[in-house]
Amino acid sequence: MNKKLITLALTGLLLGSCTGSNNSHPDGEATAQAATHKCITPLPAGYDADSLTDCTVEAAFTIADFDWKAQTLTMNVFAKNIYDVVDVQHLQAGDTLVLDGKPLVVSKIEELEGMKVVNGGIEEGGAYLTPADGGTFVATQLDDHPVYTRIGKATLPLAPGLVFIDCGEEPLEPADTVTSQAAQHIQALDGWRKEFTELNTQVLVQGGVVTQIARHWIP
Repeated sequence: MNKKLITLALTGLLLGSCTGSNNSHPDGEATAQAATHKCITPLPAGYDADSLTDCTVEAAFTIADFDWKAQTLTMNVFAKNIYDVVDVQHLQAGDTLVLDGKPLVVSKIEELEGMKVVNGGIEEGGAYLTPADGGTFVATQLDDHPVYTRIGKATLPLAPGLVFIDCGEEPLEPADTVTSQAAQHIQALDGWRKEFTELNTQVLVQGGVVTQIARHWIP
């Protein structure tokens, strides 16, 4: 089975978990109730890991994922779990929220300072949906970082003039911007700096080429 067929099959299973209903009730009441329940999915990322051209993506990789001879970077590509404000405002018990690629059946929704607390929040196996820019809500973790979903892996060429922007050891320290000899700088990283995560790293892709890697400080 090729990759496209596998993807379609998985999508069908996920949608099935959102739209499935019980038709065994003789008067159709269960079917009618199920039909009113919605499946709320994140908004499209706006890019595909298999064809990154002009975009900024959250990515995870280590310095071992650079191939300096071939001048490429292999990275895991992520997308934030962002939802349309209208979908979130109309979310109700019985609906299904797709969170990090998995269905979450909604049993209760509470509001806390504008944030939607689904099923008691993360501590109880639920979710936090926090207001964001552009008429959206974003799923957030306990530390307020967004929830990211891995959408694939990509290997892209590095630009000859690759710009590397790295955070300081402390939040108020200025970023270290390397505009030349980025390879030597990256290879010299040690300790925790050898690893880049979707929580702190953005990769700028222009014309299918990695032109900038920026890592910001997080707690």
